[in-house]
Amino acid sequence: MKLRTLLLLFFLCSAASAQTTLQIGTPIERELGPGEIQQFTLSLEQNNFVQLVVEQRDIDLIIRVTSPSGKSLGEFDSPNGSEGPEHVSFVALDAGNYQIHVGPLDPKNTTKGSFQIKVLEVREATDQELKTSKNLEVTKAKGVALLADIEAIIPQIKSAQSRVKAQIQIAQLLWDIDEKRASKLFAGAITDCKELLASLDEEELSLYGPTAVQLRHDVIQALATRDPDLALNFLHATSPMISSAFTKLEHSRQEAALELSIADQILRNNPKRTLQMARQSLKHGYSSNLISTLYELRRKDPQLGADLANDIAAKVLNEKLLKHVEAAFIAANLLRIVPEMPAQSTNDAAPPPLLPADRVRELVQKMFDESLSYTQPARQSYDPAKDAALNMLAALTSIPELDTITTGGKAAVEKKIAELGSSMENMGYATLSSEKTVAPSLQEIAKMPVEVREQHYIQVAENEGSNGDFSSAREILNERVTNPSQRVQALKQLEQQEMYRALSQSKIADVVRILNGFRNSRERAQQVSQLVQHVGQGHKRATAINLLEQLRGSLSQAAQAQDQDHMYALLEIARAFSRYDVKRSFEIIDPLIEQFNELSTAARTLNGFGADYYKDEEMDLQNSTPVAIVAGQITSVLGTLAVVSFDRTKATVERIRAPEVRLKAYLDIAQQTIQTAK
Repeated sequence: MKLRTLLLLFFLCSAASAQTTLQIGTPIERELGPGEIQQFTLSLEQNNFVQLVVEQRDIDLIIRVTSPSGKSLGEFDSPNGSEGPEHVSFVALDAGNYQIHVGPLDPKNTTKGSFQIKVLEVREATDQELKTSKNLEVTKAKGVALLADIEAIIPQIKSAQSRVKAQIQIAQLLWDIDEKRASKLFAGAITDCKELLASLDEEELSLYGPTAVQLRHDVIQALATRDPDLALNFLHATSPMISSAFTKLEHSRQEAALELSIADQILRNNPKRTLQMARQSLKHGYSSNLISTLYELRRKDPQLGADLANDIAAKVLNEKLLKHVEAAFIAANLLRIVPEMPAQSTNDAAPPPLLPADRVRELVQKMFDESLSYTQPARQSYDPAKDAALNMLAALTSIPELDTITTGGKAAVEKKIAELGSSMENMGYATLSSEKTVAPSLQEIAKMPVEVREQHYIQVAENEGSNGDFSSAREILNERVTNPSQRVQALKQLEQQEMYRALSQSKIADVVRILNGFRNSRERAQQVSQLVQHVGQGHKRATAINLLEQLRGSLSQAAQAQDQDHMYALLEIARAFSRYDVKRSFEIIDPLIEQFNELSTAARTLNGFGADYYKDEEMDLQNSTPVAIVAGQITSVLGTLAVVSFDRTKATVERIRAPEVRLKAYLDIAQQTIQTAK
């Protein structure tokens, strides 16, 4: 017994020492292989606030944080792809070792990459930060309770579209909490949507068809994740109602794509049925979703995936691919995924290949022959067959055995791609590398035809800006770009580039100096709206607050907005302040609520004079009028504030006069408070 205890202690000590401990200000560089997850430990005191950053390099990452007790504190992933920073912040309510897990966003990812992780700040959490972290579950409960109030409001809303959207949103939020209640809401949404679609005559279809189609699509997508069979029934029941809004071909393509998106959800429990649906879809044409369905089916059941792949290959091999563009794109995409999809064996038996070797050779040969037979028309006009040929040629370049399948194949494909390439490539001017120095690049550009020089000068200037040499970049633009409009636009983009660089380095004075260079107040407000969304990413609290006050100070000091751009900028500043000082957020947004009420009244008076702001006596929130856009911006910001101060935010919403806008605000509050606590 004593020996077992000693061995266990030795194992635990070894495992702990193998973990990497993070230290504030000390970056750690790591490589990350396919499917790999790396773990870091951060030792914290009770009520510490932490801010760290993970710089992604050639891989899209997700960062997960767990407490000493193993409780999840959140998952962090921004929509910046495989490059750039992922910012992570949280409050440590208990002292101990917190675990930071870094792994690929897509667990099926097969690429390699690297990252740098660094702790930027560890400090005592503010009262607001502590209160928000401790009360997330309480706030979520208030959000759930608010859903009942929203349900009571829905019957009062005249717009069928607003009712359907509200019912869908509430049902999705309730599904994991009260499935029976959620199902009832879905049923109401289905009924209202069917009645709306059935009520549209031919004239109304031409006016409101696209909006109705989108509403139907939203219902199907929401149902598909919860009840795929119900989604499929709704799809088939409503299809004829909107067919007259489209051409027959457009309608067929849309229906096939929707049906396969439902099939992807059915796949979880019934892959054989998914295969049946995919085969049925294939009989009627080539849906853009077909390859993604194949991809998922292959992972779920290798044999069924191989069966579908062979069906697809058999059909495209009987097509004239240059005349049937959709078939050409499906063939190219099928060929691309063949090397990517070696099936994972689930037992002792070897899984079948996605396509047999002889079928792959047959497909390669057909695509090779048809793409090389393409000839550009004499007249320079858009030719879909050219896109098909280029797509097939690009797919062929991914086949290592191309020369084995057809002698000289690789060289022939490269020659054809060059022949069909852009005029710039035909002239021999490749895109200039940012790694070159300015002088050689300028010398190269000087030898180019006049009509292509300026774009290259602009690119060199952008490269100089990326390297931090904005003086040299301005000199290039001012001296070498002769087209006035191109030069002005390029200089504005350079100013943006310089401003964002200064922001990332916390150079507040430089940010304000550049911002004040925008003389047009609306243009300056637009820049503030973009900048403020990056405040707090890598900034310490005091720096972030200072930046926000400086950005607020760069605008008109009037409490209410001068125009729509000013309104949006103020709302985004209020949203950003919610992380640090929610009282300041309300100081900014309260006057804007009153202004919005005035705008709503004015819009009612102006309804029909230049724009339709209202429909059936309700503000048309589906219409992209300025007032509807502002309504959406206000309700979104209120949703953010509710996470920090629920009761104050709810009281603010009650000051909005338009009931349809109040409904949207309540929905945004419920959405954000419930999801933040997950």
